[in-house]
Amino acid sequence: MPKPNPPTKRLEQLDRNFQSNAGKASVRWIDAFDKRLAVHGLGWLRENRRDKHFRRLPDRAAASLSEAVQLLSHCPASVFLSFFTNSPDLSVRLTLADTAQRPHMAPTGAAGAELYFRDGHQWHAAATLKPSLSEKQTIQGLLEGAPKERREYRLYLPLYQRVENIAIGIPPGFKVEPSPAAQRPLFFYGTSITQGGCANTPGSDFVSLLGRRLDTEVINFGFSGNGKGEPEIARLIREVDAEAFVLDYLANVGPELLQSTLPEFVALLREKHPQTPIILIGNVPYNQTLWKADIYAQLERKREVLMEFYLERKRAGDADLHFIDGHGLLPIGESGVYVDGVHPTSYGFALMAERLAPQLSRILLWKRRSYSTTG
Repeated sequence: MPKPNPPTKRLEQLDRNFQSNAGKASVRWIDAFDKRLAVHGLGWLRENRRDKHFRRLPDRAAASLSEAVQLLSHCPASVFLSFFTNSPDLSVRLTLADTAQRPHMAPTGAAGAELYFRDGHQWHAAATLKPSLSEKQTIQGLLEGAPKERREYRLYLPLYQRVENIAIGIPPGFKVEPSPAAQRPLFFYGTSITQGGCANTPGSDFVSLLGRRLDTEVINFGFSGNGKGEPEIARLIREVDAEAFVLDYLANVGPELLQSTLPEFVALLREKHPQTPIILIGNVPYNQTLWKADIYAQLERKREVLMEFYLERKRAGDADLHFIDGHGLLPIGESGVYVDGVHPTSYGFALMAERLAPQLSRILLWKRRSYSTTG
């Protein structure tokens, strides 16, 4: 009996939702660094504009940092283009340095882009650019037939890919204006979880989520596997006039390294920012702590080191040092929270942001009040 012929149609031919809309031909392209767009999430934006790249650290500092940090700094985690437009249609042209894929992270998060629009005080996801798996450049229409009214948009860049160029395309006759930042930025330093591994889409990592929830700019200095509390990093990030510094690097260090790096890191920040809030976030739990005693013990020891340092500095008079326990940020063993037992999904990141937002909001609110009463 002859074997049946295998199906010849591809999935995108069977379901149009898996297709990538190439966008309309008659558009005018606006480069990311055009004056009609604002770029947010970069601590040294003047240098980025001059050289037209999205590197998260300045080139002058690269030589003093590890090769891994230098490489990862080209991934524009939590960086977004911000603008107003009344255009009903919007396309995106994204050019990446390579097409490398990761086995445990969706290509849309690692190498795609995500568009949000503001409705009052709320931000809503509008569309996601689905990157090509074989080509470095993707052109895709993200909006078609939206209301012809002036709305504010954010276009988040890839979390784990180097971006060579990105531009938005709109039809002739419609306006595009930059959207300014609302506050001094919150500066996050940490690990792959901080960088956004393994969010399904850009903009759904917890740092970006907090930026929208708190209506402020964020700078993401998460370096996958390489957030190790080096003093060179502290000397660099203290150049930024941040509203607060959030240190979240416990996942990349053991108890001994944490104990040796944290005091110097905080001291270096305090030299330039004596009254800026510094927020210490504990290690989130991993699924393996349910059955691996050594991992459970190590996380507990790091938690003790962090709390002991926090209490010591508070007793010494540092009123602007704060501690948030990582154990309460994610539920271990719950379905859908982690990709691999360590890195959160977008759902896991949403839980983190939901639980962090009120604590960060409280710290920032009281600091702003103290400035207003003493200024």
